[in-house]
Formats: sequence, C-alpha cells, structure tokens
Amino acid sequence: MNDNRTGNKPIQGEAGPMRRLLTYVLYSSVFISVCAFALTIETYLLAELPVSMPMAVFVFLATLFTYNLSSIQSIALRRKNDFKVAHNSWWHRHRKSMAILGLVSIVLAIIVYLYFGLKLNFWFILHLAIISVGYTVPILYRGKSIKPLRRVPLLKVFLIAYVWAIVTATFPVLESGVQLDGQQLLWLFIRRFLFILALALLFDIRDYSYDRHTKTLTVPGLIGVGYTKLLSLGLLIVYALIVMQHESGSTLAALLVSTGAAALVVMFSSEFKPRVYFLLLADGAMLLHAALVYLAKN
Repeated sequence: MNDNRTGNKPIQGEAGPMRRLLTYVLYSSVFISVCAFALTIETYLLAELPVSMPMAVFVFLATLFTYNLSSIQSIALRRKNDFKVAHNSWWHRHRKSMAILGLVSIVLAIIVYLYFGLKLNFWFILHLAIISVGYTVPILYRGKSIKPLRRVPLLKVFLIAYVWAIVTATFPVLESGVQLDGQQLLWLFIRRFLFILALALLFDIRDYSYDRHTKTLTVPGLIGVGYTKLLSLGLLIVYALIVMQHESGSTLAALLVSTGAAALVVMFSSEFKPRVYFLLLADGAMLLHAALVYLAKN
C-alpha cells in the first residue's frame, strides 16, 4: 500500500547483509506481496474452502508486478528524476532491478494463470488491471495525457482498499468454483475492504507533507492527521463489530487480536515516523491478521 518513490531511505545500519536483505524485501514490495499471498490463504480458511496455492502465488506475483510498475514506467520512459526523487534515494538507485523484478513477476503470473487454468473471468481481471495500471501510469485519452488515478483528490485510499478486497477476498472464492451464499461473499468483501482502508489511510498520513507539496488532496489534507487517525480507528471498530456477528471461537479471537494490533499501529503513527514503521508494521498488520487466522484454523 505504499509508493516506492516517496523519499525512501535505507534502514539505518544497512551495511550488514541481513539489514540489506530486509531493506530490499521491504522496499522492493516483496513483503507486501507476501501479505497479499497470506490474505488470500486466509480467505480460503475463513470461507472453509480448499486452499488453492496456485491462486495465492498468482496474487503474490500480480501484486509484485503492480507495486513495481512505477519502476518499469521510469525505466521505459528513461526518466532520470521521476517526480523529483533524490538521486541518492533507495528507489532511484535500485529502480532497474525492481523493474526487472516487476517484469519477471508478471510473466510468471501469466504462466501460473494459464498452466493451472485459474478460473477467473477475463473481464473481471481486466477492470482491475486498468485500475492498477491507471493508478501509476498516466492514461492517454484523445491524444492527451490524464494524470494517474492516485493524483485524483481523495481517491487513492479507496482504490487501494477496493482492489485489495477484490483480489484477496473475492478472487479466491470465485476461483474455487464453489457457490457461496451471496451475502457471505459480500460480507467477506466488506470486512476486507474496511480493514485495508483503515491501514491505507496510514500511508496518506506518512505522505502528508509530500502530498501537500505535490498539491494532491488526500484525507489527511482534508480533515487533518488527527481526525484521519480517528477515522482509521473507527473503521477498525466497525470491522470488529461485523466480525463479531459472523465469527466465533478461536477464529473470532484471532481476528479481534489482529484488529487490536492494527489499532495500536494507527494510534502511534505520524508523518514523522520512519518509513520502515509503515512498511513493517502497517503492512505487517495484514500478515499478522492472516497468520493468527491460520493458527486458529489449525
């Protein structure tokens, strides 16, 4: 749920091999792709469906491609200073390797999709692809370049939550071929949307100064950082109330504990926190969410 270009600085003490590896895993979007993989597995468990590992791998690879699309775009257009990013930023120094990673991941995603015959409607995938690509890449319409969707006022976090909810909550159910009750599928989508939206707002808080500089109106720019944190907490409360109506036992406990952990990340967030706080903790809240459900179901 992050933009790799907004002033990313390497983790302090990066000289050690483990720190270099952690930096690469976080900044190359491998970590957030693992989170998408885990949430996909979680959906199968919550819906009590057989886990499709090819589907989870497909989601991982598609996420890795999407989050490295800005690197591919930068290399393709040969931009030396995309969006005024400092030349010594981690993204600028590693954008070639991330572009290669992104291209390899989309090729592998297509291979997985075709080889395993994943049952996903082409047009359904296409509309998500248009949103994902349009989020980063300017759209050409009648010979004119229209700004990327992430530059549309207030739209960014809602697009992120929508795509993540569809891909990690709806895709697994549709691909399984099992006819779930329509309301059950809808509630799975709503729950995932609320949880992701609450976390996505934190990245608007992180980028508050950057978005003001680029004159991009976001939720914190509209209502302030403090009220944005309250909104995020409110979304998590609504999420928890819905979960309490649909789950029970150890699964309910796992979801509530992970929601509480996410709430703590929200409470202590600010635009002055180091980037790793958001990459590791805000994104990591999704991984914890899935991990606890996995433990509860096993």
